[in-house]
Amino acid sequence: MILTNVSTLLISVGVFALIGGVLGVLIGISAKIFHVEEDTRVEQVLALLPNANCGGCGFPGCSGMADAIVNNGANPAACKPIKADKEEAIKNLVAEFNKKEEK
Repeated sequence: MILTNVSTLLISVGVFALIGGVLGVLIGISAKIFHVEEDTRVEQVLALLPNANCGGCGFPGCSGMADAIVNNGANPAACKPIKADKEEAIKNLVAEFNKKEEK
């Protein structure tokens, strides 16, 4: 009686461990197949913005503004709290991005 309970328990634990292992491998394979490269240019521009997330530029926060600057050519001057030196740094960075794309 006790031996059958123990063997049933061990079989159950083994089955769950096997299912967990198979699903873990499938998740790992899926992560490799569906991997998406992030655009680091947006992060670089975002680092130069004041991160006030005020929405004064008309975009949903500083990350939206950074995305618009990199991908849509938005003017960094639209950011109300930005300092002139950071605005110029963003313009220079975007110009550098454009030079790299032309090559």
